[in-house]
Amino acid sequence: MKKLYAIGIIPAIVLEKTEDAAPLADALCKGGLPAAEVTYRTSCAHDAIIAMKKQRPELLVGAGTVLTVEQAESAIEAGAEFIVAPGLNPEIVRCCQSRGVTIIPGVSSAS
Repeated sequence: MKKLYAIGIIPAIVLEKTEDAAPLADALCKGGLPAAEVTYRTSCAHDAIIAMKKQRPELLVGAGTVLTVEQAESAIEAGAEFIVAPGLNPEIVRCCQSRGVTIIPGVSSAS
């Protein structure tokens, strides 16, 4: 969590193709923004996290739009260091806590 605060800005990334992940990791690090939240809205999210961490191990990579425990487990297995969920799902919270991974659940909505 300290890393998240220190960086201050975490871009939310939607990747349609896994092959875009490594170049994006390079660009983020070279641009002074060593973090990314890869959204779990596409089928390549798991592999994109793996590719980004392989390319730039120092990059702080998390998973966003995590809706299920299975997605949380997939992201953590891929190397995600934090999980962002649009709502508060106690099962996802327990999953992340049991693995020592930071969980940031959504708890309020403007609507």
